[in-house]
Amino acid sequence: MKERHESFVASALSGGAIPGTGEATKTFSVSQPALRTLKNVKEHEIHLQGAFNVRDMGGYPTKDGLVVKSHLLLRSARLNHLTQSDINKLVNTYNLAIDFDLRRPEEVNERPDIAMPGVKYINDSVDTRETYYYKINPENNRKHYRTYATSKQARKVYHDLFMALLKKPVGKSILWHCTSGKDRTGVAAALILYTLGVDSKTIFKDYIASNDFLKPKIEQRIAGLKAQGATRAEIKFAKIDGSVDLSYLKSAINEMQKDFGSVGEFIINGLHITKEQQERLREMYLV
Repeated sequence: MKERHESFVASALSGGAIPGTGEATKTFSVSQPALRTLKNVKEHEIHLQGAFNVRDMGGYPTKDGLVVKSHLLLRSARLNHLTQSDINKLVNTYNLAIDFDLRRPEEVNERPDIAMPGVKYINDSVDTRETYYYKINPENNRKHYRTYATSKQARKVYHDLFMALLKKPVGKSILWHCTSGKDRTGVAAALILYTLGVDSKTIFKDYIASNDFLKPKIEQRIAGLKAQGATRAEIKFAKIDGSVDLSYLKSAINEMQKDFGSVGEFIINGLHITKEQQERLREMYLV
């Protein structure tokens, strides 16, 4: 029987290359003063009462000494329990302009995002019905991540997200999310940080940090399962379902390299984001 992907939680760059790809990245410059870099991923957390795994991508350093601007690029899990305080923070403190929802229609119908004043909502599903439903285990998770590179639907949606980044009003932020903010959202974050010139070690740290941000949810779920007399297999499934592994992201990266030659070529020829558009993104989001 197939099981719903991400059901958990109500569910290179350094002058060199991404490990395993041999791909180098280009350097660039933007004449602006530097910002304080954030080396601890927990420093990126945005504390909201009704949402989890919410982060500001600002503060990550690039290979050439620049820094990702704060309060512009946000990632999170689902936004269906936002409080008024959360809305005020996102709208007034972070000047949120776009809520880009990567979930399937059935996920959205079950747990729709809370509407926020002045915020444009976009629902663009990374997964097709065929790629979304599968039996969750580590090997199948790696196979599923490869669809983020091979699926025309996934490539279209990541293209659309990049275009939203380019068209976003000046001084406003964009937030992208899925259900747990770890898989579809994690790949999107990796591609964006790659484009901005952030090194592979930092990209991987940002990706795997979902395990820390989701730890309370995982522990809560496991405690509930144990109270119900769950089997070891059920508890093991919950741990796999509620976490990420670097091998998942690397599977997607390897598929991009295999099919397009490199991650950079995947962004150009798979996502159809031109070099000029990438340079514009660096001008917009780096300081």
